[in-house]
Amino acid sequence: MLSAHFAPVLSFVIALLVAQPSWSEETCADSAVVPTHRLQTALSLPAGTVRPVVTLTRLQLSPDPTPTVVLDGVILPAKAGEAIRAAYFDVMARLVGIPVAVVVSADDPDRRGRLHGIIQLEGGESLGERILAAGAGLADVSFTPCAARFLAAETRARAEKRGIWQQSRIWTDLNAAATGLPDFVLGRGKVASIGRSGRTTYINFGGNFRTDATVRLRETMTSALIAAGRPPESFSGRMVEVRGWADRRNGLDMDLDSPLALQMPDAASDLRTD
Repeated sequence: MLSAHFAPVLSFVIALLVAQPSWSEETCADSAVVPTHRLQTALSLPAGTVRPVVTLTRLQLSPDPTPTVVLDGVILPAKAGEAIRAAYFDVMARLVGIPVAVVVSADDPDRRGRLHGIIQLEGGESLGERILAAGAGLADVSFTPCAARFLAAETRARAEKRGIWQQSRIWTDLNAAATGLPDFVLGRGKVASIGRSGRTTYINFGGNFRTDATVRLRETMTSALIAAGRPPESFSGRMVEVRGWADRRNGLDMDLDSPLALQMPDAASDLRTD
């Protein structure tokens, strides 16, 4: 059963899922799919933060080359250490050979000849959801078509302490000095102040803007939060959790592009950092 600590977060995720446009619903539908390939293998992971990459074989003989697919919406963070690699390959080992369908997010391959998209399993669930539900990755909510569903799968794994959620070191402390940037960050900290300059809203995690972490909200992001009943001012003095790619501009600097990237898990039992 899902922990009561995560009920507000999951409710917000479900509400945003309902609001997704129709093309997003089709991309991440629960309905059964017609398989076109078999999952062949998960490729080895280079050092650092990466996206999963898998190879497929066609169900029927074809002169087309075996496709390689980069999974959208899933991040394997370096900060989780070897635990995430072990959890990821454990999941993939159980799925080798299963029939799947590919939904690409870009018509053309990348410069390495790889496709980008999601892989749907026969029952309608995606491979990304299976990985996240096992605690073997983080949801990248910048991939909007499946963001709400992927975050819901991650939330279940967190509540049940699966995979990487048995540890606390995956979080970055936003109230401490930033290290190891740029990188994909799952950060949390207490908001010191909220500021505005032009069309940008700033969430500050300290009083020294040259050294302390800052999260930027563009006008569209601020409007989306207000529409969801979560104006930026409501975060002041609260513990928040953010996710996304962060750079070092004096201190940690992150530009959020989705309301799902910003949460207030005050009561969550996993609120701790190393």
